[in-house]
Amino acid sequence: MRSLVASIAVASALVSAVPAVAATADAGAVIPAADRGAPLLTGSYDRLGGKRINLASLRGRVVMVVNTASHCGFTPQYKGLEALWKGRRADGLTVLGVPSRDFKQELPSDGQVATFCKLNFGVTFPMLRVSKVTGPKAIPLMRGLAAPSWSHQPDWNFNKYLVDREGRAAMRFSSSVEPDAPEVTRAISALLAEKA
Repeated sequence: MRSLVASIAVASALVSAVPAVAATADAGAVIPAADRGAPLLTGSYDRLGGKRINLASLRGRVVMVVNTASHCGFTPQYKGLEALWKGRRADGLTVLGVPSRDFKQELPSDGQVATFCKLNFGVTFPMLRVSKVTGPKAIPLMRGLAAPSWSHQPDWNFNKYLVDREGRAAMRFSSSVEPDAPEVTRAISALLAEKA
């Protein structure tokens, strides 16, 4: 009986810890530096249009990584992402799109994705080629973003992951949170204020 009571107490403590992280995300505060893990801005990836991007070149900046799709109810968020990129890039923010067919809502070719984003939303922020973002075949960047205990892999399109100036995952926002939501802009400002 005592072991059952002890097990229930441990389970209750674990469950009560989960809302604390969720509350942090809702408030727009960032995950404490000690819980961010190892830097993950490594390697290089092909961009839409054929150029490569070396992620190490983004260290020293705050990066918002977003898994995107062209035929999703959240696709209009491209407009907010582009506004965020234009409005905050001089402050040290980079928006990085990662189009994916993992949720079966992306166009069949990189060229079509690039054309769609440019014509419909005027996207100028960097976008990777269409990539896997979930499961064991996800690109290393997305696996790294999902690795911290407080994070997880995208469960739909337009998850937003913030990476600090050291290249560590620092916050995750769900698809339904708009790019210009107060909690997102507060988190970005907090990370921009941190010194690399």
